[in-house]
Amino acid sequence: MRAKKFSQNILPLLACVLFLSWPQLASGPQMEGIPALSTPLGKCGTQEFLDIESDVCRPCTENQMRSPDGLRCVCVAGTDQMPPPIDCRACSALPSRTLWEFLFLDASFLACNNTCNETACQLLTNMVTLEAFSLQNRAYDLYTKTKSPDLPKLWYGSMETSFPRVSFRKNSQIRLKVTKYGARGDFLGWEDVSRGMLQLCPDSQNVLEAAFVFGTSYKQSCSLEVSYLLQKDPEPTFYELFLQYEDDKGNVRWWPVPIENPAIRTSSSASPNSWAFRRFFLVDGLSGRKQNLTDPPETVTLAAELLLSVYLPTGSPGNEPPFLLTVKYVQQDNPGIVQASFLVTYIQDPGTAQRDTDIAFGVFGSLAVLYAFLKASSWVRRSRLPNINLMIVVKFCAYLAGSLANVFFLITVGIGIYWLIVF
Repeated sequence: MRAKKFSQNILPLLACVLFLSWPQLASGPQMEGIPALSTPLGKCGTQEFLDIESDVCRPCTENQMRSPDGLRCVCVAGTDQMPPPIDCRACSALPSRTLWEFLFLDASFLACNNTCNETACQLLTNMVTLEAFSLQNRAYDLYTKTKSPDLPKLWYGSMETSFPRVSFRKNSQIRLKVTKYGARGDFLGWEDVSRGMLQLCPDSQNVLEAAFVFGTSYKQSCSLEVSYLLQKDPEPTFYELFLQYEDDKGNVRWWPVPIENPAIRTSSSASPNSWAFRRFFLVDGLSGRKQNLTDPPETVTLAAELLLSVYLPTGSPGNEPPFLLTVKYVQQDNPGIVQASFLVTYIQDPGTAQRDTDIAFGVFGSLAVLYAFLKASSWVRRSRLPNINLMIVVKFCAYLAGSLANVFFLITVGIGIYWLIVF
């Protein structure tokens, strides 16, 4: 019993010391083959961050420096306010769900909340992201209790960012970039979405790149061995997706693409679909490791379906984001086979087309009734029938059916020509 109690007390302390011994991330650009000028890091000074909403470089305050991704400011190492406590068993009443959380969750919370450790804050955010099916857990509970300004945001709220005015020519390339983070919170750099980065199914380069040609409806699916996915990604890599575009003045800008996770469950009454997440992963082989982090995982959580939706407004853009990535996670036993797919769809809002169609049917339908009545009256005068009888009613119905058929034909052809031109 004494040995067990000692291990429970010393593990969080060792993990916390491990975190505090990690070197702070440098503020300079850390690219994987991408020039810094093609990222927010190259647009501002070393002590400035890029506000992507306004495309303005804003200075960091005293005791702050630019974050590794260049999109915010973080505190400078050595400006800690208080030493971290060595025990966090009372931080949350919820238990740790996995071995990975048991070893590093509390330590990341303590290091992020009580010291200047941006890497620990990134790790805490990553652990919440790994909870792909529920936010009612210890990781999210500690995340909400963290007061550090270095803590990355989990989501964009109710789409707080403004939507950009983006235009594409036929067969032009949709330029997407990601910021990548390792499982331990280290920043891996900016990278172009290419070479099948987000597509789990292997294929030729041309087939993989075709997904990001504007106007191409794309669907790729396959069956994969879980062991194959773990060989490619033994530890999860976390992504934040951005659309790169040019504004009216020709300036290169970046817009954060919201992430939707329809499988997430929360304690809030708000629909999870209304929450635009920032970060996602493709393969999680850490959470399923039970006895030792070096053992193969018993289960693997993976993004079995990625759906990139492109919204095409026919009039003034509404409340729909121009791009939305829907990530559907599944949990699969290891070993096993999983179905993976990547899709790109284009959604066009009919706008006022439905209202205009209803008006057209109402107006031309009324004219069709009037025309049928005049035709029937003319036939009655020619027939010199003194009273209304069954024959007159049949004639009127026949004229009305013919008129309405012409109305439906003309409106259908008109709608078809309209959609052919617009879409």
